[in-house]
Amino acid sequence: MTKAARVKQQALDEINDTYGEQYRRIHDYAAELLRSNPGSTVQIQVERPPEFELETPPPGTDLRPRFQRIYICLEACKRSFMVCRPMIGLDGCFIKTPYGSQLLTAIGWDPNDQILPIAYVVVEAETKDSWRWFLLNLCDDLGVDKIRWCTFMSDQQKGLIPTFDELLPGIDHRFCVRHLYSNFRKRFPGVQLKIMMWKAAKATYVQEWERRMKEIQQVDQGAYNHLMEIPAKYWSKSRFNYFPRVDTLVNNMCECFNSVIVEAREKPIVSMLEDIRVYLMNRWSDNRQIIVTYAGEILPKINKKIEREFDKGGEWLAIYAGRDKYEVSSSQGNRAKFVVDLNLHECSCRKFQLTGYPCEHAMSCIRKMCLDVKNYINKCYRKQTYVDCYQHVIYPLNGPNLWSRTENDDVLPPVFRKPIGRPKLRRNKTGDEPRNNGPLSKLARTGQQQKCSYCFALGHNKRTCPRKRKMEAAAKKVKLLLSI
Repeated sequence: MTKAARVKQQALDEINDTYGEQYRRIHDYAAELLRSNPGSTVQIQVERPPEFELETPPPGTDLRPRFQRIYICLEACKRSFMVCRPMIGLDGCFIKTPYGSQLLTAIGWDPNDQILPIAYVVVEAETKDSWRWFLLNLCDDLGVDKIRWCTFMSDQQKGLIPTFDELLPGIDHRFCVRHLYSNFRKRFPGVQLKIMMWKAAKATYVQEWERRMKEIQQVDQGAYNHLMEIPAKYWSKSRFNYFPRVDTLVNNMCECFNSVIVEAREKPIVSMLEDIRVYLMNRWSDNRQIIVTYAGEILPKINKKIEREFDKGGEWLAIYAGRDKYEVSSSQGNRAKFVVDLNLHECSCRKFQLTGYPCEHAMSCIRKMCLDVKNYINKCYRKQTYVDCYQHVIYPLNGPNLWSRTENDDVLPPVFRKPIGRPKLRRNKTGDEPRNNGPLSKLARTGQQQKCSYCFALGHNKRTCPRKRKMEAAAKKVKLLLSI
């Protein structure tokens, strides 16, 4: 071994020791977190060696527990979610340390359609058992009665769907359509099918979904069969439940939170958990201060969505029938027609019920009668709901120098698993995901059209030019004839 290799190995050993050392005081950290934030939940699961059960274990055997999992749900996060819409996004991401592990998160939607982290857990891997442990703890914290009214959104994670079937049978569950399409495009590539699939997902009523699916069937029977195998309630707005007042098709809340903590995921376990807690503490504090100076009654992100619907309402003609019922038809010449009931806050397109604020058809009725839009917006989008959401405080912690020693045994880190191959700094992105490689990166080729330097045609380069290949084949044939 060369001197450079020895120095590198020594540095790596020191780093690994630092990562491993923080597992030793994981119980002390949990005790400090519970002391400073009463009502919070911290659950730690460890595994003992088989020799621990023996009356006289072999001499020299290390009987100390080894870290397996930790679950954290802060009291402020728990109380804040109780005010919000019953929608929870679930996702997992890798922890970039020598000991691996994965971070599973439960994220809610706050009144301004922004992230509201509820709970997070570090587990050994993303399995049915780890998801089951996470959801059991989440049910204990939020209450089974509250959970049963919730709608969950996730990717098609390993072990998650069987866990739902076991713990919460019949629970309302949606798939992230972006990840669904990532699997779909592997078998059925092409821009046309992509557009058609998304149109089917965005269809808010059953008849429109059926029309979109027939269009897909006419283009590709295999793609149609593939989508029909996935129940529409998982991925199309036409079958979504009204109760959560969220019509999103993608699990962006979890993706956003994962991107916020990307640097924290490279740190030792306690440092990572502290970075997450400090981020949450700052977020709750900042949001409490921001809302004080906000003058409007409807929150800003929701206000923008309502303004867009109001503008589109000018493209529809509303006829008043009586008792707050209207017949709304298109002014563009097509035969589309919907029924709106402003008293019940309903439209036959279902978007009014899905979102909790007026759709473009309801807006045409509101414009016609010169009514106040605010009277038809659900209270979950109002300023007071936001104030109630973030009124709870995430309290600060003392440093390790002031932590009390618990009676629990020191915890060993998980078994070291060196990953195969060169470590990746970023996850592999699918073709339809945006790239963000920094200001000094090369210009992406996505969206650029190739131009051949041989025949000057578009769509290919010199190496794959069909005209060049024909010319080379003809020249080769002539050369062969001359050599005879």
